[in-house]
Amino acid sequence: MDQYIPPKVWTWNKPNGGQFASINRPIAGPTHEKELPVGKHPLQLYSLATPNGQKVT
Repeated sequence: MDQYIPPKVWTWNKPNGGQFASINRPIAGPTHEKELPVGKHPLQLYSLATPNGQKVT
C-alpha cells in the first residue's frame, strides 16, 4: 500500500451495486438542462424528488 500513487485527474467509475449505488455520486451541479414551467403566480415553488423517489418536504 505504500507504493500507491493517486492519479493526477480523478475519475469516478460508476459502481454496480444495485438501485441505491449512485445516490451519493460525487458530481456537483445539475445533471441535465431543463426549462422550468411558468406558472400564473409571480412566486413559484418547485418540488424535486430524491434519487430513490422520495419527495423532499
